[in-house]
This record gives sequence, structure tokens and C-alpha cells, in this order.
Amino acid sequence: MKNFHRGAIAALFGLALSIIVPISQAKADGFTDGAQKFIGALVIRAESSLLVEGISISERQVRFRKLMMESFDLSGVGKWVLGRYWRRASGIERKLYLKLFEDFIIATYTKRFKAYTNSKLQINATTSRRSSAFVNTQINRKSGKPIRIVWRVNYSDGRYQIIDIVVEGVSWIQTQRSEFVSVIRNRGGKVSGLIDALSKKIADLKSSAS
Repeated sequence: MKNFHRGAIAALFGLALSIIVPISQAKADGFTDGAQKFIGALVIRAESSLLVEGISISERQVRFRKLMMESFDLSGVGKWVLGRYWRRASGIERKLYLKLFEDFIIATYTKRFKAYTNSKLQINATTSRRSSAFVNTQINRKSGKPIRIVWRVNYSDGRYQIIDIVVEGVSWIQTQRSEFVSVIRNRGGKVSGLIDALSKKIADLKSSAS
């Protein structure tokens, strides 16, 4: 299904969550300081739980799912990605879609971690705007120019959560919304069309990983 092509966002998403983070000086306020430390701690956790030898694909998926559920607002992102079609979906479709969205993200990104181990993520600065903190980072590679990544972080219900990753100016959630909306439009404007497409894509991903 060509509309699910991940491109550069996919590879860099896996890369950014699987490398050592040297923490730079934080901005002097509680919200941005906390967001910056949250990103640093997340990457260290990802490295210690996912970049280890001797664990099966299924175990890696279990660990990745736990990390994602604790660190990302997958429910909020899933609703936003669907856009106006969220309001059009039935209660059953909403529930099924959110579960498939979670499974899709887990299946897509789990296996990308092992490939990226020789780069470092440098945290440069953190700013805030409205209810979000923006942790500005860069990936320093042995060859090639640094890659700029901005993590958008919100704080709600007593915890920080990532709601977007912007790689070289390209938003992960904007890209995902464009792809999902395209699938819906190509399937008669119905959320059920996206649900069918997600189900098939997840099955393909699981099959290729086994």
C-alpha cells in the first residue's frame, strides 16, 4: 500500500530513539527543563531495553509497546491524525482504529532499532510555546551533515508525553495525517477503508518480521 511509505521519517524515528544522549544545559524553567530531561531519559531507556542481544522479535515488540505507551500520547495523536474523519467515525470504528493505530506504530518501528547504534543525539536547547515544549536536538553522524530533530512534548495528567517529532522541518504527525486521509479518500471517504488498509498492512509487517 504505497500511501503507507515511511520515507526518511521512519528511519530517523528509529534512529532518534536508539542512541546515547549527551544532555546540554537546560533552559531555566521547570517545564522546559523537565521536557529536556524527559527526552534524555527516554533515549537511555530505549537503548537499555531495546538495543540488547538475545531477545526475540516478540519480546522486543512488548518492550517497545511499553516504552511507547509510557512516552507518547498515542491516543491523542491517533485522533488528531484522523482529522475531521474522527468526528464521522462511529464509536466502534473509533475504538478499532485507535487499537490498529497503536499496533501499526509498534509493528512499523520495532525492528528499526537494531540498525542504528553508531550515532549520537545532541540536545541543543529547549523552548516552549503555549502548552508544548520543543526539545531541539541534532544527530551527529560520522559521515554527513548533522540531522535536526525537534521533539514536541506536552505535560498532562502529571507526566510528559511526546506528541510529534519534526525531522529536518518535516512533522511526523502531519505526514501521517496526509497519508491516512489519502487512504480514506481513495476508499470512498470512509474510515472503514482505512481500518481495512491498516489491518492488511499490520499483517504484512508481522509476516515480514517472522
